[in-house]
Order: sequence, then C-alpha cells, then structure tokens
Amino acid sequence: MVAEPQTIIEARNVDFYYGDFHALKNVSINIAAQEVTAMIGPSGCGKSTFLKLLNRMNDFTPGARLAGEIFISGASIYGPDADPVDIRRRVGMVFQRPNPFAKSIYDNICYGPRLVGIRKPQDLDVLVEKALRAAALWDEVKDILSKSAMELSGGQQQRVCVARALALEPEILLMDEPTSALDPIATAKVEEWIKNANLTIVIVTHNMQQAARISDRTAFFFMGELVEFGPTMELFTRPQETQTENYITGRFG
Repeated sequence: MVAEPQTIIEARNVDFYYGDFHALKNVSINIAAQEVTAMIGPSGCGKSTFLKLLNRMNDFTPGARLAGEIFISGASIYGPDADPVDIRRRVGMVFQRPNPFAKSIYDNICYGPRLVGIRKPQDLDVLVEKALRAAALWDEVKDILSKSAMELSGGQQQRVCVARALALEPEILLMDEPTSALDPIATAKVEEWIKNANLTIVIVTHNMQQAARISDRTAFFFMGELVEFGPTMELFTRPQETQTENYITGRFG
C-alpha cells in the first residue's frame, strides 16, 4: 500500500477580492510536498492569483482582501505572527519572463543570501555552485560567472532566475508560466529541470501538454473556483467534472 504524500500547503475556504471583484471563491486544496502541482484553466480564472497568495505577493496590491486560511508546513502564513519576508524566503518564485538583475551571474545568485547576512566569499562560492548545479546551469556558465546575466540566452536567463530562487534553499518554488517566453529547446531544458528537481513546485501553465508532461497532480480553475484536483493522468484521461472535460478537450477556454 502506497502511503499518501505529506501535505505542505493547505488552503481552507479561501476567498480573495481585488476591490469589489471576487477573484477566488471558496478554494480549498491540499498540496503535497516533493511533488509538482500544475494549475491550469483559461485566462482570468484565478490560478495566478492563488499562486501569488502562497508567498504573499498580493500584499502589494491595493484593495486586495483575503478571507479563509492558508497554511505552509502547518503554520498560517496570514496569521498575526507570520513574517512576510521569511515566507518569501521559504517560498521562492519564478515569473513568466526571465528577469535577471543587471549584474553578473555570480551576483544574481548571491543577491538573496547577501540580504540574509551571508557574506563570506567561500560560503557564497559554495551557494552559487550548488544553486547553479541545481538549476542545471553550472556546466554552461561556470567559466563566465563574472559575465552579465543579461547577455545569456532567454533559457539560460530563466535558469539563472531559478538558481537565484534556489540559493535561499526554499521549501517551495512557485512558477508562473515560466516557459511561455522561451523557445522549444529552452522550454525542454526547464521542464527537464522541473521533473528532476526533488522539490515542492507549484506551476501555473496555459500549456496542458506541459502540465501532463511534468506534474504529479493538476488543479483546474474556472471563474475563480477550483473545479477539480487530482492525479494528473487521471484528470486528463478520466475527468470527473464536465467543465474539466470541456476544457481539456478544447470545447471552451
């Protein structure tokens, strides 16, 4: 008998508003540790909004309001004792378009560790190599670490952003359409990294084939609601909800 995976993220009855707009409606979901969870659905369905709630990125949005609870490793991330800065250290994020800093590759990776007080060159050297190896980029850039990250290819820039997030050794990595701006070869490299990362990853993607290739479980959002959530192959081959079937077969969205 296979043991159930351990839950690392738990959302309970989450409603979220942008001013008067009800963006998420009563979303409850348990996300397993050490798995890749994909979130799919048409544009504007709430999947990116939900993703950003997991590291409190929506705190910066005027008029934003949350009801319900979100727990990471059993602790409320919106409770009175929660530290948003610490949450963002523990829950890294990679965005849709590569956004390396206009600094060297080395300084991009060191940026977060330096902010939290890691200063010794030998410690930073170890972190840089570890993070770049984890992002499957070390062999490509180990001899050009002083080169500006802006001079790299788009796929390499995105993996620098992955390595920059990994340098803080997060418990969870959020990825918001991380390959939508990349060519097929670069996309394949990022997908290969995701499949082998041995990390809790939550990824928003419009590409259903990508979700099928890389994720263990998939959540389908529609009009702010979580319609269906389950093992990826089951959701794509035997969806339980008509809305899910209509979406994955191209009847809407």
